[in-house]
Parts: sequence; structure tokens; C-alpha cells
Amino acid sequence: MAEVWYLEIETPDLSGKEPRYRIDFQDCIALFELSAGRWRSAPEEIPQLKTGNPLIDESGYVYIRVRQDEIESLGIREEWKAGWYFSPLTPIGAENKLKSKK
Repeated sequence: MAEVWYLEIETPDLSGKEPRYRIDFQDCIALFELSAGRWRSAPEEIPQLKTGNPLIDESGYVYIRVRQDEIESLGIREEWKAGWYFSPLTPIGAENKLKSKK
């Protein structure tokens, strides 16, 4: 399962935090509008969160973290790799998509 995190600017680490959701990575690709080019950092690193867009920078980010074993077990294309992926959705946009999916 991939982990869905709503991260705020200046999140130094994940201590005491839990992912918002755990969803199959294949489902995350369409649901959160991910692409291989949206990879940001390795799974053990916290990605750089600022986008330069003040509207988004104030509201937080939706990030998907996927482990190497998940990538391998899915047998997905080589351009996908373990780590953090940035979704272009805001947390509110992500919640709306999740509601419409149910």
C-alpha cells in the first residue's frame, strides 16, 4: 500500500505523524493525478515542499510515499521508483476526489 500524506511546509520529519490514507499505488496514480515525473525524493527523505505558488504553499500538499517493494511487486514501468510523489491536488481537492470515488 502507498501512503497518502498531507504535509505542511517546514515539516522536518514524520515523528508522531501518521499517513492520512493507505491506498494501492496503482489506484493513487489516477486518483491523485500522479506521473513518474512528479517524483520528489527517496522514501526516507522529507521532500522539499515549497512550490512558489502562495495559494498552494499556504494550504499544504498531498504527497504519496511508495516503498521499493511495492514498485517491484506491481511490476510497473521502469520510470516509476520508490519515494515521494507530489500530487497537483490540494488536500481539499484530494478529499473531494476520494468522496466521489466512494
